[in-house]
Amino acid sequence: MPQVGGRVMPIKVLIVDDHPVFRSGLRTLLGTRADFEVVGEAHNGEEALVMARELKPALILMDIRMPRMSGLEAARLIKKEFPEIRIVMLTVSEDEEDLFEAVKSGAQGYIVKNLAAGDVMDLIKQAGEGEAAFTPSLASRILLSLGNQKPEKTESLTTREREVLEQLVLGYRNAIIAKNLGLTEATVRFHLSNILSKLHAHSRTEAAVKALQQRIVPNPGQKAGG
Repeated sequence: MPQVGGRVMPIKVLIVDDHPVFRSGLRTLLGTRADFEVVGEAHNGEEALVMARELKPALILMDIRMPRMSGLEAARLIKKEFPEIRIVMLTVSEDEEDLFEAVKSGAQGYIVKNLAAGDVMDLIKQAGEGEAAFTPSLASRILLSLGNQKPEKTESLTTREREVLEQLVLGYRNAIIAKNLGLTEATVRFHLSNILSKLHAHSRTEAAVKALQQRIVPNPGQKAGG
């Protein structure tokens, strides 16, 4: 979490959903945690864009299907204007097209609402810490399906960046990557920042997808299958 004057500050969260009951329930759930602060609620994508500009949240939890402007369209606009804001889609949709479009829109996570409250909070916490927020099954679907799409031209990576990227594709978090490669977490974050820039990726998941598209690292699914 960010610190001000040595004091740990909670992560500012914006909730975007057209169902008031769900927004209220999520606000209550987040209120049980000292590391999160809900700074606003919006009921469609248009409001989300306006409130993102006004409130500068660090994390946005957003539904996909809403009136006036969908969550996917709002995510694209918000990430274009505020690339540092982390966006997690929190939705009932398990449709693959929605999942893939969310990743392409720059979403850092995709949480299906039918998960247990504890699992939802664990994934939100991961997103707040800068990690990808996908269940293992959804992450596998993304990597295996999008990894076969036509690649786009990107900058070449250094040997160390490739090593970090391979760990990322395997689904490891920063602390584990640092331990595995004998690096500090700060160094891992530095390399990840360079990797995202060179691959023109908005999130860790998008970077992993592009790594497979361009065959920068081996596909773990194919590797496991021999």
